[in-house]
Amino acid sequence: MPETAKSRAAALPHLRRSGFAMGDSIPLPLTMAAIFHAPGDATGFNQYGRFSNPTWDAVEHMLSHLEDAPCVGFPSGMAAISAAFFAVLKAGDHILLPSDGYHTTRALADRFLKPLAVTYDVRPTSTFLDGGFAGYRLAFVETPANPGLDICDIAAVAEAVHKAGAL
Repeated sequence: MPETAKSRAAALPHLRRSGFAMGDSIPLPLTMAAIFHAPGDATGFNQYGRFSNPTWDAVEHMLSHLEDAPCVGFPSGMAAISAAFFAVLKAGDHILLPSDGYHTTRALADRFLKPLAVTYDVRPTSTFLDGGFAGYRLAFVETPANPGLDICDIAAVAEAVHKAGAL
């Protein structure tokens, strides 16, 4: 781990101390998807746990600190996948998905990307590197695959995908 990452990691236990108010929980609060009491205009306050909550705020803050970059948390993996896909894909793009990964990712491609003229191919996770990545705008791999738990070398996949000019 590089020194800068080590120093950021070492500072994690102290991040929350600077913002404590009387009565705040010292350990990181674990707040599930809850409804918060917010009468009137709730702008700027927690309203519903799937939009924001104290635990998410703390996790985003810690990850942002560790990575020294902005961080956004999502209420589910599919929300994160959808945000990534819709942020970078446009009509005419071609993507590669795992054939044995979470089914809803392929359903998203069928139901929402196909009508936008984004096409896709599938490939098993265990052989994701086979066949190359030329012609793809994006290659999305899930390792270990869900539900079969097949794996691939994600660093090697990322390197090959980037060499082919894809995301």
